[in-house]
Amino acid sequence: MSSILTPLILGPLAISMIGILIGWASPRDKQTSVDEAVKRLMLAISLLIFAIVTFLWIDLSKGLSTLGWNDYLLFDASNWIPSIGVSWIVGVDGLSFPMVWLTAFLVPVSMIVSWNEPRGRYFHSLLLFMESALLGVFVALDMMMFYIFYEFTLIPMFFLILNWGGDDRRYAAQKFMIYTFTASVIMLAGLLATYWLQGDVCGTSSITGRCFDLTISASAANAAGSSFLGGLGMQRFVFLLFLIGFLTKLPSVPVHTWLPDAHVQAPTAGSMLLAGVMLKMGGYGLLRFGLLLFPGAVIDFRLVLIIFGMISVVYGAFVCLGQTNLKRMIAYSSISHMGLILIGLATLTPLGITGAIFMLFAHGLISPLLFGVCGAFKHHYHTMEIGSMRGLARHAPWLAAFMMIGWMASLGLPLLAGFVAELTILIAFWQAYGWWVIPLALTLVLTAGYYLWSMQRTIFEGGLDGELPEGIKPHQARDLSYSEIAGFFLLTLPILLFGILPFLVWEMMANHSAEVLDLTVAKALGWGG
Repeated sequence: MSSILTPLILGPLAISMIGILIGWASPRDKQTSVDEAVKRLMLAISLLIFAIVTFLWIDLSKGLSTLGWNDYLLFDASNWIPSIGVSWIVGVDGLSFPMVWLTAFLVPVSMIVSWNEPRGRYFHSLLLFMESALLGVFVALDMMMFYIFYEFTLIPMFFLILNWGGDDRRYAAQKFMIYTFTASVIMLAGLLATYWLQGDVCGTSSITGRCFDLTISASAANAAGSSFLGGLGMQRFVFLLFLIGFLTKLPSVPVHTWLPDAHVQAPTAGSMLLAGVMLKMGGYGLLRFGLLLFPGAVIDFRLVLIIFGMISVVYGAFVCLGQTNLKRMIAYSSISHMGLILIGLATLTPLGITGAIFMLFAHGLISPLLFGVCGAFKHHYHTMEIGSMRGLARHAPWLAAFMMIGWMASLGLPLLAGFVAELTILIAFWQAYGWWVIPLALTLVLTAGYYLWSMQRTIFEGGLDGELPEGIKPHQARDLSYSEIAGFFLLTLPILLFGILPFLVWEMMANHSAEVLDLTVAKALGWGG
C-alpha cells in the first residue's frame, strides 16, 4: 500500500488528458454523446479516488495521530533526475492528509454541482487535471516536485476562468496568472537557494551533493540549527522569498487583489476549487516549509505574520460590508478568514498551529458551499447583486436553505466546522498575546453583520410575494436542480460532522503541531538573534 499515492496522482492526470483528446477528436455530430460519456468517466474516477482516500483515512487514522515530526505514511520514493537530486518522493502526515481528503471530496462534488456546464468533455477533464495537481502538491516531499505540481494547478484554473468565466473573464484569468505565477517564481528562488546553500547533505546521490528531498533538508536544518544555510540572516532572507510566494497564494493583503476578480468571473466549480483547495496551498506551504526548514526565521517574523494576518482579517471584513455583489463579498470574506491562519501560525503554540490547520480544512468545506450557492443564484436568476431579489425563500426554498447554512457556517455558528477553527485560534492568540485578541473578536461581529445583512435583503424581505430580479417573471423563478441539491447536501454533511465531532480530524493535526513545535521551534527559541 505504500505506493498507492503514485497512481492516485498520475492516474487522474493521464485520464484527464485522454478525456481532452477524446473531446478534441470527436466528430461534431457526436459531441453531445461524447460530453456525457467523458463527464461520467471523470466523475467515476474522482469518486473512486474519494473512496480510496476515505478508506485510507479509516485505515491510517491511528498512525497519523502518532507520527514523529519528520515521519510520513504511504512513503514512496524513486529517483527521477538523480544528477541534480530530483526524486519522486511522496507521503502523508497529519498536516497533508486532511488536505488530500478535502481535495478528493471537493472535486466530485464540484463536478456534480456543475454537471450541465457546456463543453463538459473539456470542463470535467480540467477538473480531474486539477485534482491530480492538487493531490501532488499535498503529498510531494521533494521540493522540486512540490513546485512543479504547485505550478500545474495554475493551468486548469486559468483555462476554466478563460473559457467558462463571466464577461470580464480574460482580464480575470490574466490577472490570476500574473499574480500567482510571479509569486511562484519568487518562491522558486527561495527553493533553489535552500537547495544550494544547505551544503553537501545528500552525499553521492547527485553530482552536486545536494538534493531537493524535503525530509533530508528538514533533518539537516534541525541538526545545523542557526548555522543552516550559512546563518540565521540567510534563513530570514530565504524564508522571506517563500513568504512572498505563499502570502500571494493565500492570499493576504496587500497581494490579494487578484482573488475577487478571479472569483467573480470564474465558473461555479472553478470558484469552489479555488476557494476550497487552491488558496489552502499558501497556508499549507507556510506550515510545511516555514516550520520544518526555517523555525528561527518564523520566530523572528512573528510580528510580520500578525500584522498581515490582522490587517487581512479586519480589512476583509470591513470591505465585505460595502459589497453589493454576493461573490465579491464572499471572496473578501475568504481573505478575512485566511488571515486567521497567519494569526494561528504566529502564536507558535500547538493549539494555535492546530487551529490554523483546522481552519484550512474547515474553510475548505464551507467556502465551496458559499460559492456554489452564489453560482446557482447567478444561474437561475441571472444576477449576483444583493437586493436585486428579495424573498428568495418563497421562490427557491432549497437555494435559500443552503444559502443560510453556508452563511451561518462562515460566520462561525456553534456546532459547525468554522466555529471550532475560529474559537481555537482566538483562544491560542489570547494565551500568547493577551488583549490583542480584541480586534479579532470584534471582527467576528462584523462577519455576522454582513452575512445577516445579505440574508435579510436576499432571503426574507419583499412582502408576501417577494421581489424578483428585473426581467424575471414569476413563472421563471426556479429552485435548485437535483444535481445542485445533491452537491450542496454533500457539502453540508461534513460541515456538520466536523463541527460536532472535530476529534475525527483534530488528533492527527494536534500531533503534527506538537511534534514539529517540540523539535524545531522549541529548539530555535534558544538560538538568539
